[in-house]
Amino acid sequence: MTPIRTILIVAAAAILVLGGCRTSPVQNIQNAQFGSPTYASSSSLTLDDYERAIIRAGARRGWSFERVEPGHLIGTVIVRGKHTAVVDVTFTTESYSITYNSSRNLDHDSSTGEIHSNYNSWVQNLRSDIQQEVQTLRAS
Repeated sequence: MTPIRTILIVAAAAILVLGGCRTSPVQNIQNAQFGSPTYASSSSLTLDDYERAIIRAGARRGWSFERVEPGHLIGTVIVRGKHTAVVDVTFTTESYSITYNSSRNLDHDSSTGEIHSNYNSWVQNLRSDIQQEVQTLRAS
């Protein structure tokens, strides 16, 4: 193998490795509204109804939840048996928050507040799924 070819192969491998290590600031979701209660039945929904909706929404993408107290769940997702994200989900009958709790193998740096960007995608997907599930619940 020529020295130039060796250098090119090493450079390409380095780009692939470094390109796969994308980090970005942890994105927490604070006091997101479930949406306007456009359906009459939404006023009769309880905190437990919202809890069940959040659990159903997360389950679609592999999240599991543990109830800490009414209005507070801890959600965990394990991706490919290697990466783990744990979030606190706090909620009322009107709004919810999703905040970083801990992680494993996601390059979290507490000094910079950065984490592998996939974490933020997982949280945004959870947010979207919660919104959809609650709107379905309110419509029923």
